Amino acid sequence: MPLKRSMLRTLKRIDRWVARINRTVKEWLGLKPNWPVLILPYRGYVSGRRLVLRGRVLKDRRILKDEVNSSWRALMNNYKRFNSREVSGAAVHINADGHTLEAVTDEEGYFIIDTQLPSAFPSGGPQWKRIQLELHATPNRQVHATANGKVLAPGPEAEFGCISDIDDTVLKTDVTSLLKLRVLYHTLLKTAPLRQSFNQAAPFFQGLRNGMAGRPVNPFFYVSNSPWNLYDLLEEFLSLNELPDGPILLRDFGLPYQEHPEGYLGHKHSSILNILETYPSLPFVLIGDSGERDPYIYEAVARSHPGRIKAIYIRDVRSISRARRLKRFIAETGADIQLVQNYREAALHAVRHGLMLPAGQ
Repeated sequence: MPLKRSMLRTLKRIDRWVARINRTVKEWLGLKPNWPVLILPYRGYVSGRRLVLRGRVLKDRRILKDEVNSSWRALMNNYKRFNSREVSGAAVHINADGHTLEAVTDEEGYFIIDTQLPSAFPSGGPQWKRIQLELHATPNRQVHATANGKVLAPGPEAEFGCISDIDDTVLKTDVTSLLKLRVLYHTLLKTAPLRQSFNQAAPFFQGLRNGMAGRPVNPFFYVSNSPWNLYDLLEEFLSLNELPDGPILLRDFGLPYQEHPEGYLGHKHSSILNILETYPSLPFVLIGDSGERDPYIYEAVARSHPGRIKAIYIRDVRSISRARRLKRFIAETGADIQLVQNYREAALHAVRHGLMLPAGQ
């Protein structure tokens, strides 16, 4: 692990160094950059006065999505996603329900808003609130870029929230495959329309979103260790497979290899805690799989927040050793975790426990 951390840090330094030399040479030659700049706002969330919003400013690499059956197009698009050209030091102006905010991008092109607004966001009306973003200049030139984003504002009728993993929970990724070769195949050579979801995932998730009210009242959030580079692909996948809209919380490619405070349990754990902190009166349902660390992260969340977690559903990835290890963990800790073979089984449990209506109602 130390060697892997060192290699990734070195590669990132080299990439930034090459990009910096390229910019310096062009400036020395009098060549002004003229490539288009793109603001990528990620779905955010809001509660009362607290607003959480992330995004990124990049050179527009023009990702094309017209050839859905082309492995070559998928490979080229993913090359563009991972070989992104970030714009650092850019001041992004955000208009959120009349509140004007500004965020400056870091060296990776990211901007983050996590702030208390002067007054509360309106809680009525649609769950999704529109925001506008503008960029007028970068450190090197004047530009004009705009984008529309949205933030989730759960209404007072919400019964509970749902937080779900993505990889091997709703998106077939094969994280447990040998040397993760299938992960690379699915990620690099398949477009969003060709990525496979799991049977009955959409009806189960929609049922939880509708709850006992029978209409979309419960907010959904997605947490994943996938990098932000894949955000647009995952957003498209969720929409194509009729899974509920929700903020998608990913990570910077280098995040696990940075220094963190003692007791840090990873990106998923910290993201879930941030959501629970934002909505202190709302209980949650957690959904994941047995392929990696989801059960253990969710158990830690439930243990540190008694009474906040209504149910934990873990999809069994059909690994005998992992299932045996997880069952032993549940027996030893007494964790209230439902290890399910499929989402029909999960839906039956949710109906029995008053989390959703039976199908057809």
